[in-house]
Amino acid sequence: MRQPTTRAIELVEALLAAGCDMRAAGDGYYIGEPADRASAQNVRNILRDFGSRRHLLGEIASYLRSIGRDIQEPEKE
Repeated sequence: MRQPTTRAIELVEALLAAGCDMRAAGDGYYIGEPADRASAQNVRNILRDFGSRRHLLGEIASYLRSIGRDIQEPEKE
């Protein structure tokens, strides 16, 4: 697992502050967009201004896990 860079951490913190529900999922992550229109537009602006984040995929997922924001796999019986 890659150590998160400051850039990855800043993006996650900005999106969480904007009201996103972000979770690490496998080797990636998902972003749950806020329901209210103003917050959702703010999130789109953050993502647009940030630019490409594909190269930070692992770092973002790693940081989300480190702060307890991951999807747990269901236990197999």
